[in-house]
Amino acid sequence: MELDDFVAETLKQIIKGVVAAQEYGHTQNAKINPSTAGVNHNNLERVICHETGVPLQKVEFDIAVTVSEEQSKSDDGHSVGSISVLSKSSDSVQSSSLSRIQFDVHVLLPTSDI
Repeated sequence: MELDDFVAETLKQIIKGVVAAQEYGHTQNAKINPSTAGVNHNNLERVICHETGVPLQKVEFDIAVTVSEEQSKSDDGHSVGSISVLSKSSDSVQSSSLSRIQFDVHVLLPTSDI
């Protein structure tokens, strides 16, 4: 997979996940990446909801994605799905790559009057 395809697909999946979480959060009185978020002027590292004054939680994601490819050549091999049956004379080349994806999402957790 080319880098631009990887980046595009990764961002699409993150957006899809955030939208699903936003829809669920709406049913639970929570907000995912709310538009009302902003920095607290007294503490620039703290993000708050300007409507409620409630601090948002930063949820950090650090995901490792491993991609493996294997190419095999044989004289009389057969392949069934992901199972390969190869003859005695075969050549196999395997390559893999590891990519890390890091991002964070701010969440306004449900509040309670209890």
